[in-house]
Amino acid sequence: MPGTTRRRSAQGGLLLAAVLLAPLPFGSLAAAQPGGPVEVRRREDARAHFQRGIALRDQERWAEALAEFQTSRALFMTLNGTTNAAACLIQLERYLEAIELYESALRDFSERLKGEDKRDILLVVKLLYNAVGAIGIVGAEPGATVLLDGVPRGELPLGAPLRVTRGPHTVRVVKAGYQPFEQRLDVDGGEMVQVTARLIRLQETGTREVAEPPSEGPDARRIRRARGAGAIDDREERGPRRTPRWLAEVSAAAPLVASFGGDTPTGCLGSCSEPLGSGVGLIVHGGYAIDPLSFGASAGYLGVQQAVRGRIAEIEAVGGASYAVRVDDTTALRGALFGAWVGYSSGERLLLHARLGAGGLFGAVAGSRASARASTSGAPSFGPIERSAAARFVYVAPEVRAGVRLARRVELTLGLAVPLLIAVPRPASSQRVFVDTAAGVDHAASAWFPSEPLTAPLFPLFMPALSARYDFY
Repeated sequence: MPGTTRRRSAQGGLLLAAVLLAPLPFGSLAAAQPGGPVEVRRREDARAHFQRGIALRDQERWAEALAEFQTSRALFMTLNGTTNAAACLIQLERYLEAIELYESALRDFSERLKGEDKRDILLVVKLLYNAVGAIGIVGAEPGATVLLDGVPRGELPLGAPLRVTRGPHTVRVVKAGYQPFEQRLDVDGGEMVQVTARLIRLQETGTREVAEPPSEGPDARRIRRARGAGAIDDREERGPRRTPRWLAEVSAAAPLVASFGGDTPTGCLGSCSEPLGSGVGLIVHGGYAIDPLSFGASAGYLGVQQAVRGRIAEIEAVGGASYAVRVDDTTALRGALFGAWVGYSSGERLLLHARLGAGGLFGAVAGSRASARASTSGAPSFGPIERSAAARFVYVAPEVRAGVRLARRVELTLGLAVPLLIAVPRPASSQRVFVDTAAGVDHAASAWFPSEPLTAPLFPLFMPALSARYDFY
């Protein structure tokens, strides 16, 4: 294809890779011109600027080469001068201007562009579309003026969406007799963002005045808020409104438990020790966000364990006698959780999230019991006795998180969830657990721990968690 660079730069190389073909001689595709001396002189001047542009282009001096190509085009229009200027614009990351030049080449030289040359230009234009975005505006009054980043871009309805570079932009829609509309938004490459610009008549706002500051200066976008109107006030700016989107989030949690409870007559007294239980959790959240609200479903794994040393438990012997003994208990809860959630979010760069989840936890509770190391003389001594039961819990989990947005689609937060687990039914060991020795229990032939619940009917967990979220736009 004519008019392209011979090698790629670091920033513009991706797009120029599709157009690395040798240029044609100057004016070989130009339209025939009158042979008068003035026109001949203009053509020779255009050729000289074009040749200087080629030399600068080969040195990768893109801005200077662009100036020479533009001067050449102003004197005498050629396909090669147009495409070389567009290639320089790509290297300078001025993609919107490059698109305009390539489209003008397709339009002005349509009869002369054939075969591969035309296909190559169309391919580059397609690649450029992926490097820029577009903004469509709907819902406003016909005849309203659209300003993009302070520059007028026409009146509504627009013939086509506004092409924009990727990044933040400000859309403003104004019309006499209406409250101005303004919205700030981020546009990604290849993305089409639609803005609904509803204008409110001034008499509907219940105010006599709308202050329009000068178009320049730090307060250029500030508007006095009318009662009942939806105008933008920079002092109350909440950041750009983000489009509805799907989201996925992964949370790595470190659950803590103060006490599983259980059915002990006297609890943890005296020398008994009941430190916080701890564990691990991995939870995946998926959902849909319509700012500031979001909702979705959760699934994951949860495991937490607690050891209690020197607690008092009852042991029964033949004949119906019962005795108090000191034991060391270890209780572990493990299972899969499934549920749903609804959340509220605020902030753009610094984030604050609140979420309420509910669902079920399905797994098992396992317990291990042994005689306490600090048991008194004469008390029975026995090794670990295992007990277990299926566990089903309903949970309700309020959660708060704070963090930062690392990129437009990615955020990292740290938070705390407090799920309240309600047993349905309460997990309990299904049979007596016999002790191998009955020494110290009236020399009975055997003794056992009776069946008993392994957890309280309800208890809370405390779950600090680090979460990473990705939004799909």
